[in-house]
Amino acid sequence: MNKKKILAWILFLSWLGVIFFFSSQNASSSSNLSNGILHTLEKMFNLPFRASFYSFVIRKLAHFTEYLILAILTCNLISKYTKLNKKNYCLIVLFCLFYASSDEFHQTFVAGRSPQILDVLIDFLGSVIGTYAYYGWQKLRKKKNF
Repeated sequence: MNKKKILAWILFLSWLGVIFFFSSQNASSSSNLSNGILHTLEKMFNLPFRASFYSFVIRKLAHFTEYLILAILTCNLISKYTKLNKKNYCLIVLFCLFYASSDEFHQTFVAGRSPQILDVLIDFLGSVIGTYAYYGWQKLRKKKNF
């Protein structure tokens, strides 16, 4: 295996681990992380809405971003083995949807956490946008000969 394939595998598997780690945090630890981010934002900006609104937004953006990155890393990994086409992109999004669903199921075993269909939908949206972003980047690279 060449270095690019090894790096792609390391990044992909590490990111799966990051997602699993965050899902393994109990409700208190997860809230503390979100609240820490919220307090930093409150110090930086004069936020006009209630803290609960921003806490919700931070949590949902985290879901979206996790799966956007997962989709990009999955596209990168698969591209090391085959030319990506519509079928591959669809399979990548389906993989991300499967991982998001299994991740939410995993939370049923974590203290104070529960599965949320909204989170799976947000994860799915992140993976679709991540896949499109990778596709667009590849098109741009071809056109510009990067």
